[in-house]
Amino acid sequence: MGFRFRKSISIIPGVRMNLSSSGASMSVGPRGASVSFGKRGTYANLGLPGTGLSYRTRLDRASAASRKRNASRQEDPYLRQELEQEVEALNQAVDDIVNIYLLTPDPRTGHSYSELEAHYRQLMLQPYNVPAPVRPEKPVPLIAPEQPEDNQGRGLIGRIFESASARQDRQTRNIEQWQREVKECEQENELSLKRYQAMRQRWAELYANWKFDAAEHEKKIASKLANIESQFATDNSYFESLLSEVIQAADWPRETLVSFQVNASTSEILIEVDLPEYEMLPTSSVRVNARGTEIIEKELSQKAMRERYALHVHGIVLRLAGMAFCALPFNTVIISGFTQRISKQTGHLNDEYILSSRIERYLFERLNFSNLENVSPIDAFDKFQTQRRMSTTFIFQPVTPIV
Repeated sequence: MGFRFRKSISIIPGVRMNLSSSGASMSVGPRGASVSFGKRGTYANLGLPGTGLSYRTRLDRASAASRKRNASRQEDPYLRQELEQEVEALNQAVDDIVNIYLLTPDPRTGHSYSELEAHYRQLMLQPYNVPAPVRPEKPVPLIAPEQPEDNQGRGLIGRIFESASARQDRQTRNIEQWQREVKECEQENELSLKRYQAMRQRWAELYANWKFDAAEHEKKIASKLANIESQFATDNSYFESLLSEVIQAADWPRETLVSFQVNASTSEILIEVDLPEYEMLPTSSVRVNARGTEIIEKELSQKAMRERYALHVHGIVLRLAGMAFCALPFNTVIISGFTQRISKQTGHLNDEYILSSRIERYLFERLNFSNLENVSPIDAFDKFQTQRRMSTTFIFQPVTPIV
């Protein structure tokens, strides 16, 4: 059911990746306190600097070990302080995930239509910058050796005692050696000339092709220049590449699949996002016990857990809409979020849309982006055309997405 649009990407979290034989997981949060999401569940990971102590507990399902108290530990005010700092950091990390909408960008900080058109013009009208092939240099011929003199190779003693026959043999060997060297020199020059001629011919072909390509590029530039404005206004691929860059650069708490499509002619951005399942979010909070010796969990009520989930998924959709408006100066974002649920009829996972909204830019810009802490991401969607079936206790029912 999901991912009906042309382009699909995955937002890779800008967080620490942990690789093990059981698969990849990810962590978010400050140093010493983090929340890990993986196939085996959601865990709190705490380390106490300077103490050598560490703590790990499962947040999506309480573990028996986490409910045990360690009676052997002694009360230590410094330990309590460290534990309280770590608990505060960890709960803050969870709050940051739940309230992901707080990172929604102000669309008015994005590039204007004219700025993007100037960038497009510069991109499309770049001069031909392929370097011309280098012409090979003609080789310098080797100089043939000179003919040996009659006395070449005769030593001082040979001048006195060399016989006529020995003199004739020496001169004959010199001539023969000289002739071989001359022949080798001629062969090397001939081979070098042939290599040069082949390289010269290849260069001539490459150069002719280069000149043709350069001329064709100039023709295309001249053609584009005539209707660059209309091309820009309808080049969906260009706008989608910009949106893709913005989405993939986002700091995100979990790997999230997003598909989208841009309709520049209607000034619309269509987005679908694979929302996390309800069971993935932490089901408890953590606190320091009364003695200040360990960290314990506090289970959340079912309603509180559902409210967390509602805040999170609305925040995801709101933030993606803001990123889209910030990336592109378009008027409308149609965004839908779906999640996987087990069908009671078949027992298989099915994609079900739980939130879909048509958001107009002028309405979106009415949000107070300098004071998002006082904005409810759930109530914010009442300002837009929204398909949502959510009870007062934050239970979602499937909806038909807006198209």
